[in-house]
Amino acid sequence: MFMQNATTFRAAEKISLALHGLNILPDFGTSGLLAGSLVETDRGWRPVETLSRGTRVATYDGGFCAVARVERHHVWPATGAEVIHVPGGALDNCSAFSLLPGQHLLVTSEIAEDVLDRAGALIPASALVGYRGITRAALVRPAEVLGLRFASEEIVYVNSGALVHCAAEGPEAAARRSAFFEVLDEARAGAMLALMAAGATWSDGQVRAA
Repeated sequence: MFMQNATTFRAAEKISLALHGLNILPDFGTSGLLAGSLVETDRGWRPVETLSRGTRVATYDGGFCAVARVERHHVWPATGAEVIHVPGGALDNCSAFSLLPGQHLLVTSEIAEDVLDRAGALIPASALVGYRGITRAALVRPAEVLGLRFASEEIVYVNSGALVHCAAEGPEAAARRSAFFEVLDEARAGAMLALMAAGATWSDGQVRAA
């Protein structure tokens, strides 16, 4: 079996089996919200998977903005696949939820303002591990991941207090990550969080997801 034919006995070429909309070995460095995360809309808090083009979503500084596109894909548990588990209250969120490691979070603090000369900075969710009880957790079941895209870059409210960064519509804008905030890599983000955890003061005493 698994031969090209019954006479040459040559090994068959490897093939890739895929299901529509399903990634068997996903890139967990990417961004997106896991189904079940709650997003504030003009009609109240709704699971992100129920949103569609045109839904008006509360944003950090732009009021309610219409969703331009919802990107959907599914991920399957794979060896080493992990998500970032955020317990209730860790990011001023009303209940626990999970993020992909590459999803960026907005940190607003006096430290960021002093060091970066900006009111806040974007950090990857992976940098939050160890902060306020945030941990890595193995992905144990298939999950739907949804990316919200707007006409321009936005930061939206998730599970009440968390602020999640959403890139603008279009591949060029998404690749740029952010036109308004400093984007910190995991090492720089970890250093900033360590200062905050050590007791340094910051503007509102919170880390907000983005």
